[in-house]
Amino acid sequence: MPDESDVRVVEAGYMRWMLRANPFAYLSSESLEEVHALHVDTEIDEKLAQLVDDVVRKGAKHLVFLVGEFGTGKTHRLRLINEILSDIPSFYVKIDVDDFETSIMRIAESIKRISPLKPLRKKLPRDPEELFTLIKSELNKYEVAILMLDEVENIVILGTRKDAELFSSFIARLYKELDRSRMIVIACIPPAYDIMKNLLGKIPHEKLEMKRINPKEARKILRKRLQYYRDVLNEEARNLNVGEPFTEDLVRKLNEMAEGNPRKLMKLARNLLAMLTRELKESGKLNQEKVLKLISEASLEEEPTPTEEPDEIDVVPEDVRPELATLRRKYPPGTTFSLIDVSKIFKVKLSEARDILGELLEEGAIEKVPGGRYIVKE
Repeated sequence: MPDESDVRVVEAGYMRWMLRANPFAYLSSESLEEVHALHVDTEIDEKLAQLVDDVVRKGAKHLVFLVGEFGTGKTHRLRLINEILSDIPSFYVKIDVDDFETSIMRIAESIKRISPLKPLRKKLPRDPEELFTLIKSELNKYEVAILMLDEVENIVILGTRKDAELFSSFIARLYKELDRSRMIVIACIPPAYDIMKNLLGKIPHEKLEMKRINPKEARKILRKRLQYYRDVLNEEARNLNVGEPFTEDLVRKLNEMAEGNPRKLMKLARNLLAMLTRELKESGKLNQEKVLKLISEASLEEEPTPTEEPDEIDVVPEDVRPELATLRRKYPPGTTFSLIDVSKIFKVKLSEARDILGELLEEGAIEKVPGGRYIVKE
């Protein structure tokens, strides 16, 4: 099974597909410069577009939940709204904290366009009631406005019951007190929606459920990603006469293995494309048996693990060096991360994540910044 170094070795081989490199290297929407050029409409997009149109053109007011498991395209849709409606005030907020007060501070920072790295105490009130008034007033001052809240499961599920109640109450009150031509879009996993639905009571809202993609949609997604990153056709690639890397039957098999999850599909496509390219570079041919074997291997390959950088982390205790190396790689100096980010990255409980952060803080490898987030020191 090829590791990360194998993938680098075969990058030149991607030219046979008229590609500079693997177009599926970036799985997350947050890693892409734009999503509009890569987007493929599915059933949910028509419903979402209609709700947005109601707000922008007809003066309606909507509270919308985008509900789906990890990797089904929720963040992708929020970014798509922001890109398409570039001339309309839209505010994207990733709820990456598990307490109510910090979450609404994060919303206020976004709406007021304040960087979380800047001192906040002189710029924003700390009282939740004052923050609510600020958020409501800012959203109501525009002719049209859209507030998009992502990953709210972090507070609704990982936070306390009280935090979930306060946050849901905040959303209910904000929706009621916003003027027409406003929209709140909340992206979350199904259990978080179930909790908020009960806490919101009779507040009207729309639920858009992210469904599994079908083979036809899978083909469109892979083809569009390939075309977007493809180099201009050149003589070398034309003479190889290899064609597209993924046949219709192969895409159907990949989508079946991914269970209709777009992110899992692209991960499989990334791994398989690297393996196909490597195999063709080494042997010059593929048979059906070999392709099936590569598909099986592609489904087992894990994400590459960042290597540690000893020269930069000599001051850190031996038992936390890998954690700092990972944080340094994912969050270069100047970018921030939260306790929940650490919990997710290392797949540990919040209490264990706090221990990791505590040791790194004590050793001076990271520092805490306003808003309850952290940065790796340069």
